[in-house]
This record gives sequence, C-alpha cells and structure tokens, in this order.
Amino acid sequence: MKDKDLLVERVSKKTNVKKEDIFKLANDLQKKDLNNEEDMRSFIQTVAKVTNQTLDQRKIDKLVKIMKNKDVLNDVEKMI
Repeated sequence: MKDKDLLVERVSKKTNVKKEDIFKLANDLQKKDLNNEEDMRSFIQTVAKVTNQTLDQRKIDKLVKIMKNKDVLNDVEKMI
C-alpha cells in the first residue's frame, strides 16, 4: 500500500492533478475495456478534462493509435 501511495504522490506532483482525481481516473480505467476504441476515446477525454487539456480530434486519434500499439506502457515506465 505504501508503494501505491508513493507512486500516486509522485504522479500528483508531476502532473499537478489532485490525488483524489488520480484515484477516480484509476477507478474509471478499471471499468473500461481498453481494447475497445470507444472506451479508449472516452478515457482519453476524461483524462484531458481532469488535466485541463484540450485535445483536437487529431491528437485523440494519435493517442488511440499509441494505445492500440501498446506504446503507452513504455512511455509510462519512462515517467516513473
């Protein structure tokens, strides 16, 4: 449990996203099927909203492509 709290704390500081929002995103992610493109797009839009980012369709398409290719795991590992 301590490692999870430390990870969330680090992500929170790096992204300026409240820990509560990170936990909400994690809970939302557990309910999504990230093999389903519609769920991917929905989750991307939720993350954008929480992080106060605006994404045009081109950026969303690019993120979906990255997720489909599983490239996102490598990027997340680099951030931690």
